[in-house]
Amino acid sequence: MRRQQERHIQRTLFRQRILLGLVSAGFAVLAIKLVSIQLYGHDRLVAEANARHIRSVVQKPVRGPIYDRNERLLAVSTPVDTVWAEARKFCNAPEQWPDMLRLLKLKQPGLNKACEKRKAGEFRNNFMYVKRQIPPLLAEQVMALKVPGVSLQRDYKRFYPPGPAVGHLIGFTDIDGKGQEGIEKSYNQDLQGVRGRQIVHRDSKGRFVEFVEQVEAVENGTPLRLSIDSRLQYLASGYLEQAVRKHKARGGSVVMVYAPTGEILVMVVSPQFNPNDRRTFVPDRFRNRAVTDVQEPGSTIKPFTIATAIESGQFTAESTIDTGEKPFRVPGGRISDTHPNGVLTLENIVVKSSNIGAAKLLMEMQYDGFHAKLDQLGFGHKVNAVPAEVSGVLPKRKRLIDRLTQSYGYGLNATPLQIARAYTVFANNGVLKPLTIRKREQGLEQGAELAGKRVFSEQTTAQVLRMLERVASPDGTARRARIDRYRVGGKTGTSRRNSGNGYEKDHYVSWFVGMAPMSDPRFVLAVMVDDPDPKAGGYYGGTIAGPVFAKTMRDTMRLYNVTPDKLDAEIEDPNKIVLDREPKSGGQI
Repeated sequence: MRRQQERHIQRTLFRQRILLGLVSAGFAVLAIKLVSIQLYGHDRLVAEANARHIRSVVQKPVRGPIYDRNERLLAVSTPVDTVWAEARKFCNAPEQWPDMLRLLKLKQPGLNKACEKRKAGEFRNNFMYVKRQIPPLLAEQVMALKVPGVSLQRDYKRFYPPGPAVGHLIGFTDIDGKGQEGIEKSYNQDLQGVRGRQIVHRDSKGRFVEFVEQVEAVENGTPLRLSIDSRLQYLASGYLEQAVRKHKARGGSVVMVYAPTGEILVMVVSPQFNPNDRRTFVPDRFRNRAVTDVQEPGSTIKPFTIATAIESGQFTAESTIDTGEKPFRVPGGRISDTHPNGVLTLENIVVKSSNIGAAKLLMEMQYDGFHAKLDQLGFGHKVNAVPAEVSGVLPKRKRLIDRLTQSYGYGLNATPLQIARAYTVFANNGVLKPLTIRKREQGLEQGAELAGKRVFSEQTTAQVLRMLERVASPDGTARRARIDRYRVGGKTGTSRRNSGNGYEKDHYVSWFVGMAPMSDPRFVLAVMVDDPDPKAGGYYGGTIAGPVFAKTMRDTMRLYNVTPDKLDAEIEDPNKIVLDREPKSGGQI
């Protein structure tokens, strides 16, 4: 019995020794393996771990905001989220898509097609967008569904607070934040900034754990400050839209310039589009017609004809021209007024808007000198202030009839911006200054002056200003451009519409270009209404464009606290306003 117990104890000890030996051997193998890993496999395993958890992340810069002159936002990038997925995981779990599709308002066939493309390429491109630029709250709801492979990426969406009022001028960006039209496109390089790149550590579920290294610094876009006053932009936009709808016009443009500094305060176009709603995007409406569309300016050219005549020394404001009682016939055609005017002074040629008077006046001057003045005023040249601008055309004519028609605004064409710039010469005592869409460091708030080139003398300019003020008097063609308590001046224009294939019968372009206050002209405003329906209230410049000028300029005087310069005048009764007598065809040949 005792011997059996000893044998049992010996077997137990033997087993224990074997077990201990096996355990020791196992530990020895593990120790050798660990030593081997540390000495020979460390770099390889670290690299594999990093490949799974260390990520190079592109940092998207915030696009620079665009401000108006008063620091009001015209365009800003707001943070949103983009839903993306790892295709290998996402595409193999379509049964978990339905709730996500409902939240994101997506259709499954579209995602199926995207997945099929990646499967066909054996998932070489494992990244795929699910839905771009969604609100953060919606993104949280999507992530709560825990759809395999789905992640979020911070993105930015462009928003335009003034909406349609700035659509044509500011333009818009594509979904990747690159400028496509307008200011957004022209200044894209400054606005878009520079992308950065950083190395981060993520866990097995793709969640951010820690920042590792900044490889390339991100640079946000540079803010852009424009000379535009968004308050006036909004008001002028509304007045123009009202006129276009009321007169069933094809469209129109309004441009306002602060003459002393050449800053563009307003640039609106009709018909509008809303840059915040891509469903309203119609390519034909993207054009900023204030700088891309040209038309013959009609009688708005006459003040320059008169100024050139006075500047020549051959004439004064009181010099007379016999316009006769019948159309004026010259080789190649005839020039007419809407009614006989007889003998007119140069001043009354402007006030009565006589085509015959302007043409006969040019016959007594040097045509080359007149053409040179129009060239100095910028006709036929870009203003170089706003993107996508065209230069217009100022041809040098040979035939007498073609030369004479230029005296009253035919045979050349220009944009509303060019017309506005040309009229600043009268507000600046004969000096033409460069225009800008960027806010100057010292602008109209500081009363800064800007250098320019002299086109007319101060004496000539003073005489023409008096004529322009009379145009807006009861005996002129622009009664509807008048505003209470302020002296205004300007010139109407009504030209036949030229489609490029000749003049269109019963189609016109209505103009009014003016300034205020006349005691110290500073604000120059050009209004153009394209193709108003004669049956919807006429087509004369003073009738169609004049009221838009009056409403916009009235608000400008109020917003900028301009001291009234007509305090002793009675307030006009709008019911007493009569139709203007602008020449019907601008001088049909």
